[in-house]
Amino acid sequence: MDIVMPQLGETVAEGEIILWCKEVGDEVKKGETLFEISTDKVTMEVPSVENGTLVEKHAQVGEVIDVGLPVATLQVEGEEAHSLCTVEETSETEPTEGTYKGLKSPALKYLCKHNNVDLDDIVGSGLDNRITKKDVLQWMSLEQKQVSDALSPAVRRLLGEHNLHASDIAGTGKHSRITKQDVLDHLDSTTAETEPTINNDFHPAIETQAELSVSNSYSEIETVKPFNHMRKMIAHQMSKSVDEAVHVAQGIDVCFDAVERTRLQHKEAFKTKYGCSLTPLAFIARAVCIALTEFTDLNGRVEDQRLITSRDIHLGIAVDLNHKGLVVPVIKNAADYNVTGLAKKIAYLARKARDNELSADELQGGTYTLSNNGVYGTAFTTPIINVPQVAILSVDAITRKPAVFEYNGQESVGISSQGMLTQSFDHRAVDGGYSGAFLNRISEVLIQHPWQDEVRV
Repeated sequence: MDIVMPQLGETVAEGEIILWCKEVGDEVKKGETLFEISTDKVTMEVPSVENGTLVEKHAQVGEVIDVGLPVATLQVEGEEAHSLCTVEETSETEPTEGTYKGLKSPALKYLCKHNNVDLDDIVGSGLDNRITKKDVLQWMSLEQKQVSDALSPAVRRLLGEHNLHASDIAGTGKHSRITKQDVLDHLDSTTAETEPTINNDFHPAIETQAELSVSNSYSEIETVKPFNHMRKMIAHQMSKSVDEAVHVAQGIDVCFDAVERTRLQHKEAFKTKYGCSLTPLAFIARAVCIALTEFTDLNGRVEDQRLITSRDIHLGIAVDLNHKGLVVPVIKNAADYNVTGLAKKIAYLARKARDNELSADELQGGTYTLSNNGVYGTAFTTPIINVPQVAILSVDAITRKPAVFEYNGQESVGISSQGMLTQSFDHRAVDGGYSGAFLNRISEVLIQHPWQDEVRV
């Protein structure tokens, strides 16, 4: 049985092996972790789906594997053991030259099936001329370019974006396959080669020596931190967003007095009953869902010069992983929840994200995203759109500030709970007036909605 690289989001095409928890020959119980992977979305453990024995690793730590390709092979309990290098023994009456009758090795099955290999074309080098896995791999590398030329969607996208041809890049993946990292390394090396060199020939020797001394002193106190896989993927996704979407940011000051009255009144009882906090983010998420039902063009994605909107609201909540990256789990059908349900769901997904327990389904399908930086006291944040979505809303700190109040035609100054909501939207899909009206609607809901009716304690 092959354990494949799982799909961890609709835009994720590959994952990096960051840890093997079992070695070849180890017995594995159903549910035990086999290995850990990292993508641009999440770092997670991949468990065994059956009891058995780990008989082969198809990738090492640090290797990037496309979604759907085998990472490990298990010999499931009750199955007869088969060699992973040679085909099964045949009877004396069966032909031996090039034989592959009774082939049961998962690795060989995979190679042959998914690379269009006809075993009749291969002469075996094993015992009695039986075909081995090595024979198949050698035939593939010498006689065809199918594996080397089979590029993942992520690699094809990178090549297209940078006007590159696959023949210009040497693959370091399995069977010389070109990986995303190969393309990124090629781009780095090309950039380095084309950067102009500063000619210091006309500077006095003493000035050149002084410059060298300063440079050396800086190098002694600098620390070089190479990006890990998650950081590289985040960098790529953010750069892609800035390159593709036409970002415009709009902010609105919001009065949170009604929200804070309800929240502070019930927060202790809520925490006791549900084991999680009644945060301002839950109220904002509820207000966003109400507003999105009216401003539907912001609830969707941009694709091939088209705006595709969704009838359902699947709300992404950006979660910081203790300053080691971030993921965006998705609350499916978020408009079906009241503020109590949203508070519980947000806390549940945040905990799973920080414990690396999110499922693939919980990471995909988002139609709109919330980013909460207010917990760090920020006053204003311009978020980057989670493409291909149309917009993202940043939630900043709610603070007590002086404000002007009007009552019976008279104005007075008092203290109010105020906060900034900032939306970045893709100007290709909507205009500033539409976005501004949406923000104003969120503000109205936060001020006027009967929040007491939605808090169940």
